[in-house]
Amino acid sequence: GLFLQVASRMQSIVEIKKGGSRNLAANNLRGRYKTKIGGEEVSIHPASAMFGRNPAPKCVVYTELLVTKKTYIRGVTQVREEWLTDIAPQFFKREATS
Repeated sequence: GLFLQVASRMQSIVEIKKGGSRNLAANNLRGRYKTKIGGEEVSIHPASAMFGRNPAPKCVVYTELLVTKKTYIRGVTQVREEWLTDIAPQFFKREATS
């Protein structure tokens, strides 16, 4: 199952002060991903063709997990998250739209 090896780009909420008011904005953690199964934080390996892409892919599948001081993914390909529910509905559920 390659469909089990999926990671989504991580986002964090940061506060931006503008003219005395506070606004919340999503700030992408550049090149940081969280695996769909297991929730492990990973980064795209620097030798990967997907490393440093701007904008970074929102969702990827990978063939290899490499653990050093940092956990990397290699053999990375960009996918659309909605494809996952079509390919492996037993593992991924379609998100409700408002």
